[in-house]
Amino acid sequence: MRQVVRAKPLAYGRHDEDEAFYGWRYVRRVRPNGTEVVDEIPLTFEDLLYPEEGDFVVYEPAHTRDFIYCHSTLEAYYASQTEVVVLGDCRVDWGVPGVRPLGPDILVLFEVRQWLRRGTYHLAEEGGRPVLVLEIVSPSTRKHDLGAKRRLSYRLGVQKYVLVNRWTPSEAPVQLLGYERGPRGWRRLRPNAQGRLDLAPVGMKLGLEGERPWLYDAVTGVRAPDRMEWQHLLTATEARATAAETRVQEEAQARVAAETRAQEEAQARAALEARVRALAAQLRRQ
Repeated sequence: MRQVVRAKPLAYGRHDEDEAFYGWRYVRRVRPNGTEVVDEIPLTFEDLLYPEEGDFVVYEPAHTRDFIYCHSTLEAYYASQTEVVVLGDCRVDWGVPGVRPLGPDILVLFEVRQWLRRGTYHLAEEGGRPVLVLEIVSPSTRKHDLGAKRRLSYRLGVQKYVLVNRWTPSEAPVQLLGYERGPRGWRRLRPNAQGRLDLAPVGMKLGLEGERPWLYDAVTGVRAPDRMEWQHLLTATEARATAAETRVQEEAQARVAAETRAQEEAQARAALEARVRALAAQLRRQ
């Protein structure tokens, strides 16, 4: 028999009164009598830096929206390249002594040997060169994202470290921060004339519109749509396809009707001509 046991009732609210403010994890244990229980343990601030598989982390709606957009867009961009893996909210074991597994929001890996699609990505086993870490910064995680994670990412060989930084839990303001690897530490990435950060070698740029982060194709400059825009595009495309199919069917039916009328008219002319010839023959005989 298994049951969930909470050491203390979990509340959900302000940070200073909510021990489950960051989230929680379930830990199994066996009691002396042999029964198995699952303890629901609130996450600590350190747990956000060093996650375990199955952790449930609480995020603000803006964080979730921006994460889904950036991850799905990058994943779609590299969908045809099996040697590129875009990890989203995945625990990563870097295989470096003294560095515990981290959980970057988004990690782009080039030169991957094999992706085993497990809860923890093992870099030493599956391979890969970390070219980009993209963090969607929440007010509750900013200290890690701007501090320990950034320092560790440099130590672990990450080529670029970029943050979508929200100063408050609300939708605005938003700031883009970017760093590229230098010989002795991070160097600030300077935005272009349009205010976008170049994510090369990843083939996209990151910018802001309407207090939201957006990804743009580095060559064409075209902005990648989000899921709602994709849905609108899909709906419009399907509507156009349906209208075109209807027109084709109507034109085909019109052609069939015209051909039928032409055949009927030809048959009528032939019948009339036959009657005229018959009548003329009769008159000649008379």
